[in-house]
Amino acid sequence: MTASRVFSHTNYALLLLFLANVENYGQRLILSILLPGIKTDVALTDGQLGVLMGGGFGLFFALAGVPLARFAEQRGRVKWLSIAALFWSMATGFFGLARTFLQMLAARIALGVGESVCVPTSHSLLTDYVEDEQRPFAFGLHSTGAVVGATLCLILGGYLEAHVGWRNALTLLACSGAALSLVMVATLREPARKTLTAAAPAHVATESLGEAIRHLLSIKSYVFVLTAVCFATLVEFGLNQWLPSYYVRQFSLSVSDVGFRYGLAVACGGIPGSLLGGLLATCLARRDIRWLVWFPAAMYACALPIGLSMLLASRVEVALLLNGLYSFVIFATNGPLWAASFIRVPPGMRATTSAITLLLAGLTGLTLGPALAGALSDFWSGRVGPHSLQAALVSIEAMVVCVAIPLVLTAPHIAREGS
Repeated sequence: MTASRVFSHTNYALLLLFLANVENYGQRLILSILLPGIKTDVALTDGQLGVLMGGGFGLFFALAGVPLARFAEQRGRVKWLSIAALFWSMATGFFGLARTFLQMLAARIALGVGESVCVPTSHSLLTDYVEDEQRPFAFGLHSTGAVVGATLCLILGGYLEAHVGWRNALTLLACSGAALSLVMVATLREPARKTLTAAAPAHVATESLGEAIRHLLSIKSYVFVLTAVCFATLVEFGLNQWLPSYYVRQFSLSVSDVGFRYGLAVACGGIPGSLLGGLLATCLARRDIRWLVWFPAAMYACALPIGLSMLLASRVEVALLLNGLYSFVIFATNGPLWAASFIRVPPGMRATTSAITLLLAGLTGLTLGPALAGALSDFWSGRVGPHSLQAALVSIEAMVVCVAIPLVLTAPHIAREGS
């Protein structure tokens, strides 16, 4: 096989994994823009809608990720990623057919289980499809799929709901995911596993989960990066889940207006941020591997003043402009952070590592982030009145310091563990 053909298939694989992540986030988040129609049609309470959005999906997404990622790592990653994409697309389609709350909850649980395979397995495949020095860009490109998926669900979801109804909107999305799963299983090749060094044999993880966790805890660079990722996820979910409500309260905007303008700001900043951040980190890491953590540490240091200025802006136009810049800076860290997570991990443990990282970061972000922001808003309500949510989000944003510090502390360990 010629080098040009390998390179061509690598690019093709990157495209399909990118599209899988678009489907992953699009089918996960489209519910947020369809809630008014669902609530009216099925007569659900806000409490039930909250369970469908968060608990029903998030808990099973977090818990299923580790065992399913290990299973896919051992049994064929491409095959099981394709099966998972078909499974979660069918779950989306079943949600569109559901008539009761329990049927919808079952569909969301199935969606969470299916989607838990996507990111860990994709990360494992990416580490074998691309060379070490290209991984920051590859992970950045893959993460861009999340931004595209989130943007499409906000903009196209509202359009489809108005023109064909929320049930048909979900059916169309399910069909696109099912078609992609068939393309992946028919055309995507399982890559050969790369080794950590020329002398180290490639292997598939066969050790117990406890042994895998103990091995990861022995890698100090991974522990520091994991700490940073958990705090980053807490800030992300604590901030982003409340920002639409903040714009509504602070600037008296309508929900539909916020959905379009906020989604556009995130897309305009997040998409180029993911791509350019991955490219720049790739170039810097070729000179010194420590840039894999120095670069995101610098980005989070920049994010603090940008985020505070965004939250304290007196005009919505200024706030949204800064929101786009903030998204650029934050999403620029995705590629190098994931590359740093895997840099000292054995090849057969990468999907497991990704799943464990997502489990801890997901529980931290989905569970603690939004709840902490809400509790802080209640705390500040008696002191600053209608600006309590603003004060809470400022407090959350200040926690990016807890992201930058562990990353700085990671640098000497990455260099030492690689020597």
